[in-house]
Amino acid sequence: MTVRDNLKITLNAIPKKPGVYFFRDFKGKIIYIGKARNLFDRVKSYFISSEKSWHLNHPISFFTDKIHSIDFTVTDNETEALILESSLIKKNRPKYNVFLKDDKSYPYIAITENEKFPRVFVTRNRNIKGAKYFGPYVNVKNIKDTLELLRRIFQIRDCKKPLPGKLRNSVCLNYHIKLCSAPCAGKISEENYRKNIDYIKLFLKGRDKKIIDGLKKEMEKYCAALEFEEANKIKNKISAINSLYTDQKIFFDIKDSWDVISYARDDDENMSAVSLFNYKNGEFSAVNNFIISNTRYSFEGEIISGFIKNFYPEIDNISPNIYIPCMIEDRSAISEWLKNLKGKKINFIVPKQGEKKDIMDMATKNARLFLEKKKFEKNLGYSKVFSGLVKMRDFFSFGNIPARIECFDISNILSSFTVGSMAVFVNGSSLNSNYRNFRIRSVEGQDDFAMIKEVVKRRLRYLVNEKIGIEDSFGTKPDLFVIDGGKAQYNSAKQALKEAGINNIDIVSLAKKEERVFCEKYPSGIVPDKNLEFMKILIRIRDEAHRFALDYHRKLRGKGMTVSVLDGIKGIGEKKKNNILAKYPTLEDLKGCSLEDFTNIRGLAYKDALNIYNSLNRY
Repeated sequence: MTVRDNLKITLNAIPKKPGVYFFRDFKGKIIYIGKARNLFDRVKSYFISSEKSWHLNHPISFFTDKIHSIDFTVTDNETEALILESSLIKKNRPKYNVFLKDDKSYPYIAITENEKFPRVFVTRNRNIKGAKYFGPYVNVKNIKDTLELLRRIFQIRDCKKPLPGKLRNSVCLNYHIKLCSAPCAGKISEENYRKNIDYIKLFLKGRDKKIIDGLKKEMEKYCAALEFEEANKIKNKISAINSLYTDQKIFFDIKDSWDVISYARDDDENMSAVSLFNYKNGEFSAVNNFIISNTRYSFEGEIISGFIKNFYPEIDNISPNIYIPCMIEDRSAISEWLKNLKGKKINFIVPKQGEKKDIMDMATKNARLFLEKKKFEKNLGYSKVFSGLVKMRDFFSFGNIPARIECFDISNILSSFTVGSMAVFVNGSSLNSNYRNFRIRSVEGQDDFAMIKEVVKRRLRYLVNEKIGIEDSFGTKPDLFVIDGGKAQYNSAKQALKEAGINNIDIVSLAKKEERVFCEKYPSGIVPDKNLEFMKILIRIRDEAHRFALDYHRKLRGKGMTVSVLDGIKGIGEKKKNNILAKYPTLEDLKGCSLEDFTNIRGLAYKDALNIYNSLNRY
């Protein structure tokens, strides 16, 4: 039975219910995810039958030959389908779905609600456990200034240590300069502290009237109890807040607020720019620009819908009215979804004339200019890097242009703490999220060649067995392997490739000092000019792999290493050993030291240095 026959059977089995559908390739990997009010009608609409063949009648038709199977998940309604679709796209990152790429990472104000005495601080990290976020905000300086004033008014801590309630009669400078109420020393009750946190939340939500009303009630309570000093403190807070609302411009009431979204696209570059104009209290507040990738084959409404589904779930102070350039098909489901998330109704409106249409035209122009700027930046940087990668291919006679390079290094002091590392460069730039560490498992002793072979074989296993289906991770085939080492290390890695049956990955090794390169074309090695662009890339990734391996090695050593090559040397205790390893952390570093190098280490006498030198040179 052919793939097309299987697809026909699947289409007939799809129910007429809301849900999410998945297109998979021949490896079973998800390459596209969509949602539908009626799964049968939506999925079938992608296909039209003819007497001779089946083919896609949709902008995604360019990858019709990659669809091997169709799966689906049924939900109770379209809103649930939308939520599931958004979650699965973020988790699986299918190759042919559109993705939002923020122009920059905007700061938020975080409140750690899961702590007994919550902290309030500015952060760009959206993954802090138990934190509630407000924002994002565009002007970093304004938000920091405002937060400092809020801390001065409500005296909320921003430190992590010591733990609140654990200290007595010991406070830090922030308490003395009235920036903190010192919960760590028991200077404020949890109840009163939480009240201050609640006031800050109201402020960040723009509800100034509720703050003032609440503080006035507190002030009256203290007055009735004849506690005039406390009442005066509350009065000062009210005055400070009134002043803050007069001076600061970054927070607004959500009443009479709206957003305007427009876009510009470039199908040759397979990307679009989205421009978002924010209006608060009828006044222009901010403009943010974003890049959306994978839009070449998307409809206008899909680009806008994709942006809204990616961006707005992360926003707390969302405007009730959002003006868009065209009506989107799933607007009702998105509106219901956002209503459930944010607790208020969200309207999507296409302006036809008047002020909002003029603003939409301005946003469109802004998006077009931003897109041209990003294209210029991309082409300017890319052409230089691409030229260097092409020259690398030609110089070493590679079979591939080395767009994705993976570099391997070994770091060791003792075999029980030997580690390998993999650094990754894509288009000449580091891809830190793809870096990997390896604990050496099968090699005994100091056999660097066998260790390199083990690490490369373990990396290749994911390509051979197809165990991982994550885009741009271990499941992505590299164009070039770079090995930190000489000819022997090169041969070890080459043998690993041969045993895995993979012959379409180029490989070189790069030896330190001379920066001699070993490869298929130059089996005895060659020393190119270090100033060549492609040599800078090779040296940089080699140094990155070495750094990454050392960092991992130090981490392991800090956790549990109590034995090293220095153990058993007369006169060398833990303190001296730590001083030595702080300066020369690997066996390679230690064995490369002269007697004079050891005498220059803090705490070592000449006799100690001589004992270490003699001991190491017997290995």
